[in-house]
Amino acid sequence: MNWDDPDIGEGLDPEGPSAEDLDRFGDEFKTCPACKKRIYDQVEICPHCGQAQTDQPHGAGLWIIAAAILVILGLLSWIV
Repeated sequence: MNWDDPDIGEGLDPEGPSAEDLDRFGDEFKTCPACKKRIYDQVEICPHCGQAQTDQPHGAGLWIIAAAILVILGLLSWIV
């Protein structure tokens, strides 16, 4: 879609998203990070490769929890 066309922004709600935001976020497709094929952005599993589509990297939160537990255990063993 060519947002440079002066007629495009004419019908947009002034309180709504800008033409640039619609261009950037208005697509209903995304690229699967595993197989690089275009898929619907609402799917949970890629129909091409079976990769789960999550917004968070796997295990990132687990490392923080494990590190916090190790720090607490280390402090407790130092105090006792």
